[in-house]
Amino acid sequence: MESEIISASVALGIGLAIGLERERSHAASAAMDGGSSEAPAGVRTFALASLSGAACAMLPSGLMLPVMLLGAALLAAISYHRSADRDSGMTTEFALLLTILLGALAVTHAALAAGLATAVVLLLHGKTFLHHIARRVVTREEMSEALLLATAALIVWPLLPDRYMGPLDAWNPHAIWLVVLLVLLAGAVGHVCARVFGDRLGLAISGLFGGFVSSTATIGAMAVLARKAEERVHGPVAAALLSTVATYVQMMLLLSATSISALMALALPLAAGLAVIALVGGIWLWRSWHEARGDTEGMPGGRIFDWRGAAAFAVLFAVLQLVGAATQAWAGNKGLLALAVGAGFADAHAAATSIGSMVGAGKLEPPAAVWPVLGALTANTVSKIVASLPGGLRFVAPVAIGLVLSTGATWAVAWLQRIGMG
Repeated sequence: MESEIISASVALGIGLAIGLERERSHAASAAMDGGSSEAPAGVRTFALASLSGAACAMLPSGLMLPVMLLGAALLAAISYHRSADRDSGMTTEFALLLTILLGALAVTHAALAAGLATAVVLLLHGKTFLHHIARRVVTREEMSEALLLATAALIVWPLLPDRYMGPLDAWNPHAIWLVVLLVLLAGAVGHVCARVFGDRLGLAISGLFGGFVSSTATIGAMAVLARKAEERVHGPVAAALLSTVATYVQMMLLLSATSISALMALALPLAAGLAVIALVGGIWLWRSWHEARGDTEGMPGGRIFDWRGAAAFAVLFAVLQLVGAATQAWAGNKGLLALAVGAGFADAHAAATSIGSMVGAGKLEPPAAVWPVLGALTANTVSKIVASLPGGLRFVAPVAIGLVLSTGATWAVAWLQRIGMG
């Protein structure tokens, strides 16, 4: 009896929340149009609809809920037909049907129903913002690329086999594609943030999320910008350092996607390096805040992410997986350090993720993955310092200091961790 009361209470709350939002939305629209017509469905209607769904789910007959939905659909169709001359939208009608289903869901999964109802209210309440984004902010090119990303994530990825195959069982197509998706998604998030924030934060945000694609390339671009900016180097320095924050974050994400045990072995050293570079980058971001013009205009539209860069990353990752499997088979685990250092000059993410995949496949023990990953990270640090040279001494010095301090912190914590385990 107690569970039924809780379910009914959740259903009532769902109906009241959605109904309140619909009634307030209709009142605001009527006020703007100079009318005062009553909402086709308000607080009472939605509360009754949700309770009806809960009651149908509690009754022994499984036909009650479909009959209720059919009846509500007919009433919604009539209401839509009557109000078509004033409002051609069907949001309220669909929300009413969904409220019945959420009320029924509250009987068996109350928490899930409440969470979904919250999402529904947010979607309904965000009408103006969402319409503004869809009609005036998002460009056609951005929409096309977003659909491509959704296709790659929701259609292609689930269809790929989740097993190791190929020479030496080195490749897992499912894991490789997941790495590609993470790179693309990080680029998309960075693009959105750069569009939303203006000149004061746009450069730093671009650097941060550009690091998810290639921190070395981002630092090279910031070095060129710093050379052109002459005295105003605080922003490029902050962006360069924050791109390395992305290096640590992405390395942790990629390790978690391939092997949780490898991530656990490297969590403390990587967290130490992340904390140091974030602190140094934050200091330069604070300095660049006062140096920036303060322009709040968002950045113009453009490409969301670079498919070619993601594809190249996937190829490099696959090659490193194959070479790593061959090296491990011929030379044992000791050969991995030299391999990781060599690969780290090009991309530390791919090297670290390849080693994590070996741990996930049971070909390498987690503690043995620490030194190769840190070797790749160190080699990548050298590449980043070299990439910063075109920016001049005022740019190279702070960037190199931040990179060396963060890399040194990872090695120091790794050694302390080893001593503690020993």
